[in-house]
Amino acid sequence: MIRALYSAVTGLRAHEAMMDVTSNNIANVNTAGFKSSRATFSETLAQTIRGGGLPTGAQGGVNPLQIGLGTRIAGVSASFTQGALQLTGRQTDLAIQGDGFFVVDRNGQQLLTRSGAFAWDATGTLTTVDGSRVLGWAADANGVIPTGGPTGALQIPTGPLPPVATNNVTVAGNVKQGLAVGGTAITTSTVYDSVGAAHELTVTLTKQATAGDWNAQITYKDATGTVIDITPATPPTINFDNTGTLTTPASFTLNGVVFGAAAAQNITFHMGDTAHPLTQYDRATTMDVPTHDGSAGAELTTVTFGADGSVNGLYANGQTKVMGVVAMANVANKEGLLRMGDDTFATSLTSGEPSFGWAGTSSLGTLAPGSLEGSNVDLANEFTNLVLAQRGFQANSKVITTSDEMLGDLVNMKR
Repeated sequence: MIRALYSAVTGLRAHEAMMDVTSNNIANVNTAGFKSSRATFSETLAQTIRGGGLPTGAQGGVNPLQIGLGTRIAGVSASFTQGALQLTGRQTDLAIQGDGFFVVDRNGQQLLTRSGAFAWDATGTLTTVDGSRVLGWAADANGVIPTGGPTGALQIPTGPLPPVATNNVTVAGNVKQGLAVGGTAITTSTVYDSVGAAHELTVTLTKQATAGDWNAQITYKDATGTVIDITPATPPTINFDNTGTLTTPASFTLNGVVFGAAAAQNITFHMGDTAHPLTQYDRATTMDVPTHDGSAGAELTTVTFGADGSVNGLYANGQTKVMGVVAMANVANKEGLLRMGDDTFATSLTSGEPSFGWAGTSSLGTLAPGSLEGSNVDLANEFTNLVLAQRGFQANSKVITTSDEMLGDLVNMKR
């Protein structure tokens, strides 16, 4: 009977712990990125009343006689199944579709989380709701993201996009083969100087007496509207063969071009390319400038995220720039992670060290911007566990009551 009392006490404790786990799951049914847990029972040691015996020639074997001493919580394991995605419309909300975690820094401690409720703080740093900094890789001056290096806090530059002087212009389309000598093909394009000022550049090709030859003239208008000729002293000659295909030159460069008070710049004119050829066919002239580099300075208007975790800045001039990428991580044993509160996990010896990468690479899932991952708590299952925990606790309390009555009967035998 004493054993029954102690066994029932272990049952009460175990079912109380089961109720604690279940109640925590239900409490977090609306917590973004929450992963539910499950309590697993196992029996404790058993008391051996009689050992077993081997069979002999005259008698068969005897099995050992053991009486169990109750139960215990063997472990509380987390379920990392995917939670349903909830569309929020907030640009900084990110949900993971698949495996992996976000990486955040809380007061110098690196933690993992599935909750992507992020926001930009006053310094342009991406943070969680509790102020932890979201880690990733920032792009360098050339827009290259060194993902092999250490992670750092993702911070966007809040200043304007600096201007980029035009250095390459592509001239493409068709010049009419049947034009008379002295006929022209003209196209204009906007180019930018070193301080971001825009200038209207005009390219004029003039038909020469030699078949297939055209002389190029380059002009632009200054701030007063005066036409400035920047053609070299020896004008470039553009030549086509008798099939209308460009032969020479593939390109030519104007060195030391100065627009107003801006710094000198070199501009290379590409006579077509694979995607945009320059031809001389006997049809209407369609010469244009399909591509050129350079841009004026502009203010940052919007920051968006890509499915690969890239952080993209959209500027007022329509230009986009990759500013960085959100880091993701995974561990070999997710159930070995330690819960640290605020939807975060810390690695442990049993979880293994995290491996980092971009979203959508290796075993890492992709991101869904403008969404949050909901809790994976199954309320139907949790309500069932409530009933099981209650009935288990009730049954063990009955064992204690019955054992107490039996002890009372034993004491009353003397009367």
